[in-house]
Amino acid sequence: MNVLIAANYGADKSGNFIASLISLGRKLRENGDKVFFVFPKATSWIEWIEKEGFDATIFDPEGVATDAQFDKLFELINKYKIDLIHIHFGMFRQAILANRKRIKSVKVVLHDHMDYYVGTNIFLQRCGFIAYSLVYALKKINVITVCKRKRDNYLFLKNKWFIPNGLSLERFLDHSMTRDECRKQLGLKNSEKVCFLLGWDLKRKGLDTALKAVKKCRETDENIILGIIGAGQGEPTEFAKSFITNETGIDPNEPWIRYFNDQEDMFAVHRAIDVYISASRQEAFSYGILESISQNTPIVVSDIPGTYWSSQYDNSHFFSVESPDDCAKAIFEALEQGRRETNSLEVVEKYSVDNWCKEIIDIYTRV
Repeated sequence: MNVLIAANYGADKSGNFIASLISLGRKLRENGDKVFFVFPKATSWIEWIEKEGFDATIFDPEGVATDAQFDKLFELINKYKIDLIHIHFGMFRQAILANRKRIKSVKVVLHDHMDYYVGTNIFLQRCGFIAYSLVYALKKINVITVCKRKRDNYLFLKNKWFIPNGLSLERFLDHSMTRDECRKQLGLKNSEKVCFLLGWDLKRKGLDTALKAVKKCRETDENIILGIIGAGQGEPTEFAKSFITNETGIDPNEPWIRYFNDQEDMFAVHRAIDVYISASRQEAFSYGILESISQNTPIVVSDIPGTYWSSQYDNSHFFSVESPDDCAKAIFEALEQGRRETNSLEVVEKYSVDNWCKEIIDIYTRV
């Protein structure tokens, strides 16, 4: 079987996603299959993929007409004699829908990585997914979702699966920093108690709730600070400034708010911090929570359906979503318990990338 993985992923850091794809590629190769990749841009981790012996084509669909996108896809299908296409983040989706008859012998698996959108009526979104499911059924497109409650929205699809993300302990690194090395790189003092939030989508990730909660915590302990990745590098972006000012009334330049640079060595970051905060309003399946658990870091989590799985972890502390006061209480509980012996290894084993690969390859075989 020859598989083309088309992923509209161009982040500067490899993250868990690229590490997972590489693990999947290795497993396929062990089984005698071949895997090929296509991404929208070449970043540093392309070197990692090529060192592993995989072909990676660079094609950016941005601004390219649907027919031209399909021409490129068709070229890759013929070049590599592709039997199955696995789409991530929507790459070539519209091109395939418009030209499905031309590649009707090629199996297609669409990977839905997202939860519902924030600020849009969920009922209307569900209706939209039901409509899409009819189109996918007619076009013989199969769907994997990382959001369990969305699976049933693909009402007309027979082949639909919920598969949570798997954790890879690899990254594109020579070695991982120690806690002290990472804290030094991040500019943290020994006395500082660091809460940390990944805030790529500030509203969805609940940055406003986390900021209000940490501000409240500081009324009792001024050593508590908030570090953020995704809202600026060293200083807040203009969008982050506007969001923080309008949503919280807090000065985005307060010294207790730290805007960390993007990091490849995220495991070191999770060891360097004291509490990981997931204040999300909507979440499909969080790599960040899983990475934090793997490093035995206490987690503070909003009580939404997409993150409830993390209650299996002994050092998880839940709070009512949208409640800064409840979040502040959970932060104090997490800091008081600190790093301790937990069942983190059990959770990591359950959601390991090896299990994820087995499930994905099983789906390839079934379709």
